[in-house]
Amino acid sequence: MTTVAPDPNPQAQFKFADLISAIPSFAFSALYFYTWIQPTAIEEKMVSYLMLVMGLEFINVHSSVVIENLIIGEAAPDQKARFIVGLGLLYTLFVGGISLAYGEWWPLLAFWGLTLNRLLGVLLGKHPTGEEKARMQISWAMSVFFYLLGAGVTTILPIPAFGITAEVVSRQEFTGGGLWELEPQTVIAFGFLYFVALGCSELFSYRWIPVQAANIQKIRMRRGARSTQE
Repeated sequence: MTTVAPDPNPQAQFKFADLISAIPSFAFSALYFYTWIQPTAIEEKMVSYLMLVMGLEFINVHSSVVIENLIIGEAAPDQKARFIVGLGLLYTLFVGGISLAYGEWWPLLAFWGLTLNRLLGVLLGKHPTGEEKARMQISWAMSVFFYLLGAGVTTILPIPAFGITAEVVSRQEFTGGGLWELEPQTVIAFGFLYFVALGCSELFSYRWIPVQAANIQKIRMRRGARSTQE
């Protein structure tokens, strides 16, 4: 007979797998911040490339929700595999069209890099338990929340240009006239804040959210109660 004691402070704990899952998000945030300060140090059109990445991330958030729902669903493993491959091909065709429109192949790789980043926590683990399912579900909601919040904040508040001068903007060869094209520091700041928020949340598996921490404690207590009865 075994019992599972509740964690005294689940919000303050993280696992090695959480750290590995958070590293790509922190790497993306560092790339955005470095480009904000030194926009042409890596590549002359890096600002426009990172702008496209944030557009791809919007697609990625949607695709990850669909794929992760399939992963935690009750369908048979072979059915899950077929659905995931089919959806992967569908999104690949969609992003491939964007790549053709830009005359670049890297958006396709960037999309799948973002997708793997979102699914890394699932890929590192086994079949999701009740606790893992709860964490995944809150991660979907928070990803959407961070995206909308970051877009809203950087649109409303004045964002310093830092190294993104008028000359840098002219090199990007933007064809649109939206806020991101006129003031590209807004999308660069958006990307930096968004990926920092994702990385910090992934580091603690979203346990810093009171609702998520409470759900995890309830699941563990129910698991402990079943073990005691056995």
